Amino acid sequence: HLLETYFKKVNAEGGWLGREIDFRTYDISGLDGDFSEAVNAANKLIQSGAVAILGPSNSTQGAAVAELCNRAGVLHIPSSASQLATVDDEGNVRPYTYRSGPVNTDQVDTMAAYTYYELDNPKVAILYETTQIDTVDMANAYKNTFTELGGEIVGEATYQINDVEFRAQLTSLAQSDPDYIFMPVMGYKEAGYAANQLAELGLSDIKLIGNYVYDTEDLLSLAGPALEGCIFATDGDLDDPRFDEIKAEYAEYQEATGMALHMPGLKAYNEAKILEYAVLTSKSVNPDDMRKALDETEGFEMITGPNRGYDPETHNLLGLEFTIKTVKDGQFESLGKYSMPTEK
Repeated sequence: HLLETYFKKVNAEGGWLGREIDFRTYDISGLDGDFSEAVNAANKLIQSGAVAILGPSNSTQGAAVAELCNRAGVLHIPSSASQLATVDDEGNVRPYTYRSGPVNTDQVDTMAAYTYYELDNPKVAILYETTQIDTVDMANAYKNTFTELGGEIVGEATYQINDVEFRAQLTSLAQSDPDYIFMPVMGYKEAGYAANQLAELGLSDIKLIGNYVYDTEDLLSLAGPALEGCIFATDGDLDDPRFDEIKAEYAEYQEATGMALHMPGLKAYNEAKILEYAVLTSKSVNPDDMRKALDETEGFEMITGPNRGYDPETHNLLGLEFTIKTVKDGQFESLGKYSMPTEK
């Protein structure tokens, strides 16, 4: 919805470079490992002459679409957060793919450092889903960074995609007496179910640590009281005045659908702003000209905040800060911005 509204507004104001934008959307299902719908949609867009493809957010699908775009020479800007979206299996950067938000490991490394330094090195367990690249990446990154800093992971448990029952895993993890359970998710409901089940098991003293997907009011609606004291890193603060205009534009859609504005949606909005920067800076819609503009930039403004350009080896955005949030009295509360410290 955000992107459709944005491109309608751009076209009403004359488009880019005096040309109207032909914006086509394809709805692809699944948080699982099936990427066939994403591949089919990408092929249709490439065959229709698309010069840029935005999305998807799921990293398994994003890596598959990246393969097609790079083979065809089409600019690709996903919000997929796994490194595989922009770097192939052999470690080579995908030349036409540029991410629109942080790589998972950067955000999770920062959350691990925050846990160690700011929460006084508590005991942490990990619960994660094993089907998706994203959740496995995040679990490994958190564990590696936290233990390298000197922290201890006291237990690990896994679950399968679409699971809604976590009591067995939570009971098992509780035996090692963790202060926190790091639970990275790609769908907010899993975190809500886990928080509610911790409360039902009488384990409310154990708090969840999460990722940016927690950053939606829908999660509070599902499990607000049970989430008290949980902590997560996200790309920005939705209460920041910079988002007031977007929230006002989104209000009617939210009322009609019941879907709250969330950070993953704003990361998708970044895709359009990155494309806009590439088109207007290069004064071209040729993918190679747009690539050159993104390769040479020293930074530009996105919806979620500024950056310092792209790392040429990975096409990861540089200079990103993260907002740390907690849940207090049933509401999100910002604990401030945080970056990976170089020393304590």
